[in-house]
Amino acid sequence: MKIQNSFRTGPACLLFASLTSLASAGQNFQDASFDTFDNGLANLDITNVWVSNTATDITFSVTTREFQSWTKYMIFLETTIGGGTGTNAWGRPIDLSGAQIDYFVGSWVDQSSNNSQFVANNYLGWDWASATTFSNVQNGNTVSWTISLASMNLSIGSVVSFDVATSGGGNDPGVDHLSRNTSATTGWGSPSVAGAFLTYTVVPGPGAFALLGLAGLVSRRRR
Repeated sequence: MKIQNSFRTGPACLLFASLTSLASAGQNFQDASFDTFDNGLANLDITNVWVSNTATDITFSVTTREFQSWTKYMIFLETTIGGGTGTNAWGRPIDLSGAQIDYFVGSWVDQSSNNSQFVANNYLGWDWASATTFSNVQNGNTVSWTISLASMNLSIGSVVSFDVATSGGGNDPGVDHLSRNTSATTGWGSPSVAGAFLTYTVVPGPGAFALLGLAGLVSRRRR
């Protein structure tokens, strides 16, 4: 006798499929490969950045062609129109092409934890006195950072403009910028130039949709 699994064909199956899709919701920002001044630097060559959020946090996941522990990462975040600064908290030789950023994440991966810095600009300069240290997560060629929405005064519907760059140590420029599909610098000794910042809109977290889905399912079953 053939036994059918009712979960596969009932409303719960549709809800489960929806939640599975929503749990991985986000936006992928693709970058060209082999667009650095030295294409042998595969660990600095960004291939894509995945941005997603929950009801409380936003996550940036940066993937490069290869991984090396000496790589440095920078995320430039603009959340307020008409405010911020054209500099970066690490003082790297980087031209943000007119973007005025409010927040900066700088990170390294040759330390297993407490390897990322989140710094805000208070319009008087970078506020290192209030900077926070947190940990990134590395998985293969991908490194991820999760930041609370509240720390940047973001909420559902907020739009954040951003760029991501990879670099080396010392006073090196951004070797690859997500915002550009061409080389951002001609060499280690030359400042890098960003392209037009990308934008991400904070969406309702999967939990909100889950509650709506469950409410609809219960309503239908009661009828």
